[in-house]
Amino acid sequence: MTTTKDFAPILSDYAFFETHATEAAHDAAAYAEQIAPFVAAGGPIRMLDFGCGTGSFTERLLRLLQIPPQRLELALVEPVSASHQQAAERLASFSRSTIKHASALEAIAKREFDLIVSNHVLYYVPDLAGTLAALHERLAPEGRLLLAIAGNENPLIQFWRAGFAMLGEPVPYFVAEDVAATLAKLGIDHSQTAVPYELTCDDSEANRLTILRFLFAEHLVRMPRAAMLALFDPLVRGGRIEIRTASQHFVCRQVRGSGS
Repeated sequence: MTTTKDFAPILSDYAFFETHATEAAHDAAAYAEQIAPFVAAGGPIRMLDFGCGTGSFTERLLRLLQIPPQRLELALVEPVSASHQQAAERLASFSRSTIKHASALEAIAKREFDLIVSNHVLYYVPDLAGTLAALHERLAPEGRLLLAIAGNENPLIQFWRAGFAMLGEPVPYFVAEDVAATLAKLGIDHSQTAVPYELTCDDSEANRLTILRFLFAEHLVRMPRAAMLALFDPLVRGGRIEIRTASQHFVCRQVRGSGS
């Protein structure tokens, strides 16, 4: 798995977003609702987290699901090797099986999963169609691929569009509309719903810059500082930045027969 955004220099900025946004909690609750029937059915659950980071979101999700460790077989994919190693250690208590983890999907030997989760990762894959096709192909019959990604209506995505427009460049990342169009082109059966969340914090130049670094990483230094900071002005109320928006969730199904 390769990525078009390097998170290593902006880990503290990402942590700020995680602390001040309800996105992770709401995403995990939405995933848990989709996964609940698999848990209730009994039997083993083979699960892959594509783009697991250090495993903090996966841990949140598994705590909600309460899957007995003897039933869970877990695999992790994350391009930063230190991160997927950390995730495997963090999540070890959730599975009695050895957690398989690697930097690329191709390195995971298991061919079929009941559940594949990819939480806010697809923005940064170099080949969206190839990635979606490869993930869908790994689903077991009746399996589910669960994806979260923001769309053009999200103010943070609008920041992307405004910032790169100032440079005269297209946004180099994918959004929910790209995922929807690609799934349709690939003929993958899916549904889509909006999951609301909010990002709130005290308004200050430091906090504005932290969010901008999280969004733009190495590109921010090329953008006009005053104009970028001004993007927040319509979102300030009572001395606080208040962004109330949503992520788009996709549930993709594998409906092939077990013999196909």
